[in-house]
Amino acid sequence: MSAVAVREGYTNTLRVFGEVDTLVNEAVERYLIQRVVERIKLAREKAREFEKRYGLDYQTFSRRVQLDEGFYDQVSAGNPLWEQDWLAWEYWHRNESDV
Repeated sequence: MSAVAVREGYTNTLRVFGEVDTLVNEAVERYLIQRVVERIKLAREKAREFEKRYGLDYQTFSRRVQLDEGFYDQVSAGNPLWEQDWLAWEYWHRNESDV
């Protein structure tokens, strides 16, 4: 276990509610859960932006842009910077499913 410095005022108050180490671990766990949920929400929001822009989910877009030359040409003509979008979309898609 790692040592963590906690202000003395906090530890004094925590003692009122129970074992300090246990309460700190519970607080860290709640914080991490909150941050993971926020990250998932952000990833879903970013992915939805790309889905709205391109009218497809990530897997379908990715497959079609690689295999369908007509679709590739259409996307390239409509958005010259689509490859940057695709990379960002892949990042958010992975974050959405990996978290």
